[in-house]
Amino acid sequence: MITKETFLKYLASGRKGPAPFREIMKQFNISKKDKKRLDRFLSELIADGTIVRVAHDKFGLAEAMDLKVGVLSGHRNGFGFVIIPDAEQDIFIPPPMMNGAMHNDKVVVRVTGSKDGGKKKEGEIIRVLERANNEIVGVYEESKHFGFVVPDDKKVWHNIYIHKNDSKGAKGGQKVVVKVTEWPDKGQNPEGRITEILGFKLDPEVDFKAIIRQYNIRTEFTPEVIAEAKASAQPIPEEEIWKRKDFRDDIVFTIDGEDAKDFDDAVSLTEKNGEYHLGVHIADVSYYVKPGSALDSEGYERGNSIYFPNHVIPMLPEALSNEMCSLKPDVDRLTMSAVMKLDAKGELKGYELVKSIIRSKRRMTYTKVSKIVEDKDKELRAEYSDIASTLDNMLKLAKILNKKRFNDGSIDFDLPETKIILDSHDAPLRVEKIIRNWAHRLIEEFMLLTNEVVATHIFRQGLASIYRVHDIPDYDDLIEFERFVNSLKYPLKLKEDVDPKLIQALLKRVKGTPEEEVINNLALRSMKLAVYSTEARGHFALAKKYYSHFTSPIRRYPDLAVHRVLKVLLEKDNRNKYPQSELIKTAKHCSDTERVAEEVEEEIVKLKKIQLIKNHVGRVLDGVVTGVQSYGIFVELSVLYIEGLVHVSSMADDYYTFDEKQYAMFGRNNKKRYRLGDKVKVKVERVDVDKRQVDFVLAK
Repeated sequence: MITKETFLKYLASGRKGPAPFREIMKQFNISKKDKKRLDRFLSELIADGTIVRVAHDKFGLAEAMDLKVGVLSGHRNGFGFVIIPDAEQDIFIPPPMMNGAMHNDKVVVRVTGSKDGGKKKEGEIIRVLERANNEIVGVYEESKHFGFVVPDDKKVWHNIYIHKNDSKGAKGGQKVVVKVTEWPDKGQNPEGRITEILGFKLDPEVDFKAIIRQYNIRTEFTPEVIAEAKASAQPIPEEEIWKRKDFRDDIVFTIDGEDAKDFDDAVSLTEKNGEYHLGVHIADVSYYVKPGSALDSEGYERGNSIYFPNHVIPMLPEALSNEMCSLKPDVDRLTMSAVMKLDAKGELKGYELVKSIIRSKRRMTYTKVSKIVEDKDKELRAEYSDIASTLDNMLKLAKILNKKRFNDGSIDFDLPETKIILDSHDAPLRVEKIIRNWAHRLIEEFMLLTNEVVATHIFRQGLASIYRVHDIPDYDDLIEFERFVNSLKYPLKLKEDVDPKLIQALLKRVKGTPEEEVINNLALRSMKLAVYSTEARGHFALAKKYYSHFTSPIRRYPDLAVHRVLKVLLEKDNRNKYPQSELIKTAKHCSDTERVAEEVEEEIVKLKKIQLIKNHVGRVLDGVVTGVQSYGIFVELSVLYIEGLVHVSSMADDYYTFDEKQYAMFGRNNKKRYRLGDKVKVKVERVDVDKRQVDFVLAK
């Protein structure tokens, strides 16, 4: 019998080269009737990059042939980088070596040499294993007998040739979806046919639709999923209530934003003689979404809800997300509760994790809570007299937990957050800064603690689960950050196994200084991305040994998975135990869907900001230098929070040179210096909405 292990051992056992298909059949006694099964087996190994098919139907180990498998990240100028999982560096692919590969394709690459004095690997794409761009969104440009679609995603640098018969009647300037029918080959453009016309590109609603299609975001639920959601949204059976701890008589309430509809967490607190009993009650989505159901499959595929300025694409249908699972006031709701006992220093003295039922007493907002506990608003304190003292104690506990967390080494990247306000037709009106108050921090501290308690409990019980992992930063990135900070006269010396307390201490030192924002920004950029993993490797930025996402199962699938793992422990029923292999797959998938969601959200906001600044061409505005390169300086506007480029060619008052060590641009004669964090005035010179580019010139 052929298995992955026996086959790879066979290929690695001193063979002089790749094995022919016929020889493999003979070696493993595979009959002609099982030939298709062998084909599938080999195809799976090719797909995951373990082996490579070469000429004359031969198969060999990718590693033995110095071949790697990764995903191509393209660049608008025709080159790219192949990203290899777990590799220290990406492989640079020059334009002539792309060999028909396109952005996001899964490819086989051969390392051919190095560039930049041997520091960076260079390679050639040997084969495309999996195409990523079967459908491409772009703008149709027509001529008399044919047309081209110019992709919106500039990393897809090929224009797609469209025969007149395949244009679906599209007109020049319309946003369209094109299905690729012929892939690029030997300098030839890919070919395709238009399958959908979205509308003219100047329509704000069309731009939104185009981005959603570009990222293949699922916006509609199938009838089967909707039917399941409605069927599951039934009154809670009495026998289910008996199985749960009953918190319906406790003072439990939610605190969310003004526009929120999916309330997945509620809180409660009692205090006596400096001892706190904190309850965090999370919607029990796992009761309604069963493994193997259409609902579960849809939630898994989406991975998370996606949030836009004007609306949300939910992970689950509204019958659940905004109704049966939402912890609305004055209705019974099933929950998973963590009740934690804490002393006056915020030390955890005990906890209980239970299946529960609650009845929220109030739907509070961050604004109201802040006015009650920070501003001591008399009218609001009278209106909410039933919970005002509880809120006061919650604030007191939150400050204790916050202080303890930072004493432990947690890092807070204090960067401004903004939201863009749109009209009813999705046209941008203005950018507003989000004000974070202690009501936000209160909920944040309680959720962080709950996530840590649940993760620690599951780990100590020895059950496989999904953790939220934030690894130690790469040393090269830290050295780069250290060099920049030292150039600003803030002494910093970081080791390879860096203690987060050192970075936290630096951010505390620069608070309130002109360099605060730029140093916070670069500190954040030097961090690794947080991911989901079945390995409990800790969370660097939060300085936590064990950490999971548990508190948002309505909008994040990993939280739902962790709820199911916890239920196995609470119910002592291993029949519902998650296989490790399934959790590994879920963690990887949800890390990927999270990245996509972030990209889509950022792309929409960036587009709307650029549409907004188009109305400001010619105006002089205040900004801050956020980047310096040999070709110019990047400036972010202080009010609109939009970044643009001051090209060095527009800096005509002198000859400017780039000093990489000082992250600065220097005037040769006038001795002017432009460095990260400097405040400048710029004039909005040009705005290209299609390319998402803004050009500034320095104002006198």
